Amino acid sequence: MPALSTHKSIHQEIPPPVPTEPVKPAEPEKPAEPAKPAEPAKPAEPVEPAKPAEEEKPAEPEKPKPVPTPPPYIDVDPNPANTKEEKLAYVTFLSETVDSGDNLEEDKYFQAIRILIWQFLHKPETRTKHDVVVMVTPSVGQKRRDRLKKDGAIVYPVEYLHTQNDSWIHPEQHRWDDVMTKMRVWEMTQYDRILMLDGDSMLIRSLDGVFDDPGAQLMKTKPSDESGLPPTYLLASLSEVWDSSHSFPPGPTTGLKTIGYMNAGFFMLAPSLAAFEYYKRLMNTPGSFDPKYPEQNLMNHAHSWDGPMPWREIAYTWNIRCPKDEDFDQGLVSVHEKWWKQPYIYNNEKTKQWLFSRRWEMKGWYDALEEVESRHSNTA
Repeated sequence: MPALSTHKSIHQEIPPPVPTEPVKPAEPEKPAEPAKPAEPAKPAEPVEPAKPAEEEKPAEPEKPKPVPTPPPYIDVDPNPANTKEEKLAYVTFLSETVDSGDNLEEDKYFQAIRILIWQFLHKPETRTKHDVVVMVTPSVGQKRRDRLKKDGAIVYPVEYLHTQNDSWIHPEQHRWDDVMTKMRVWEMTQYDRILMLDGDSMLIRSLDGVFDDPGAQLMKTKPSDESGLPPTYLLASLSEVWDSSHSFPPGPTTGLKTIGYMNAGFFMLAPSLAAFEYYKRLMNTPGSFDPKYPEQNLMNHAHSWDGPMPWREIAYTWNIRCPKDEDFDQGLVSVHEKWWKQPYIYNNEKTKQWLFSRRWEMKGWYDALEEVESRHSNTA
């Protein structure tokens, strides 16, 4: 007989399951409310059409500056009773601020002056009947003076020109340190009128007719509050050109650089001690003129077109800087140009060759003359 178990039955220990409430079926989802139709978009505010961009106005063209015009002049009435023949001269200036060496052949400026003298005194088509003078400063040695005399020039020694208070005058370039001394030409009262021209000038034709130019005559000084001015004066010259791209003769819109501003490389004057003293007063007054180009700016100040002694233009056929090939066939008489360099003549090769050849034509002429003289002295 099986033993009786002392353990309770498992069935007796686990209580019977509690009946659960039946799960209610899920309520069917309410159908979603139909979406409200979207409100129609408000029509966009009409966009104002963009204003067309204002067209950029072209810059107003600069009004052309009025071209200075020569002022009226007061001519001196010729004196019919005066039958005295005028004494006239050409004067150039030499100072040793560039080359003072013994080899004269290498001194380009000195050789330029020799070319000019040779053309004035010996070349038939440019020969003059007037005196040809070289004003020399103390720096010019005896060797150069002797050569100029032998060439036929009148050598005219002068002292440097200074005033008590002229230390403010400083030229732009060292080679112009002595150029104020050129003003001493106004002391040369042994002459009635003088054409002064720089040594680096050359002649194509005779210049003697320049003394008959209507602009190269004596004028009366206009009434002025300034004291010490001469009663009569003469300063006649030319405005200079920019370069060789000019017409000929050049005019205000066809090549001239600054109308009313004269170039001191070519000017006509009447010597006058009163005028000379006036110039010295200007030198003695600091700031009275721009010393960059000393003698040139002094003259332009003293003889400005709005002053009592305005300078006067002569015909632009007499002289020009930066010549071009065509100028030679159109009546040009002389040039203010170096024989050894011409930066602003550009491609005018015939002109460059002509300038360079004058140097050797002059040398050949003097060499031949000296050879003849040497042979003559040996046979005498």
